[in-house]
Amino acid sequence: MPFNCFLDSFITQPEEVVTKELSKLKPLNYNKFMWWRTHAQPGVPLGKRSPLKDRIINGDFDFSCYYWQAQSAAIQARKKVDLDKDNHQSQYEKTTVDVARYRRLLVDFEKEESARIEALIDAFTVSFKIDREELLDRLCNWPSDLLSFYESLEEFGTLTSVEIRKRGRPKKTKL
Repeated sequence: MPFNCFLDSFITQPEEVVTKELSKLKPLNYNKFMWWRTHAQPGVPLGKRSPLKDRIINGDFDFSCYYWQAQSAAIQARKKVDLDKDNHQSQYEKTTVDVARYRRLLVDFEKEESARIEALIDAFTVSFKIDREELLDRLCNWPSDLLSFYESLEEFGTLTSVEIRKRGRPKKTKL
């Protein structure tokens, strides 16, 4: 199997879609310690203590940018190879850096997505006093975006963090 076919299996999105998604991100200058990263998220994430709705609007739980960078690296590697002229060794030599970039970006993507999902679950369970399994069940079956999911939980009477703070803990009564 030619090396080029191997690269084709990594490319899951059309080049136009990848380019469009990368244009939404902030380009990075070269960094010798993080050479594989080419873009960053456009905004700064809010802190854990910020209201959940503000964090959702800010994009703290959006899809990681590392996926789009990895797709771009695979597309760039694919463009460097010519099956008619290049043998396996020259294909490998031409695409070594791009394949290494692709692999490192996928590792970053998996780490960041896991952290974002855990932060999202923690934020919802704390804000709405909802069980983790129930939250995952509702969230996985939700047909729309995360903000509308948040608003639907607010609307249907689940307590928000603001209401919990206003009400406070129940006072102990003397017998």
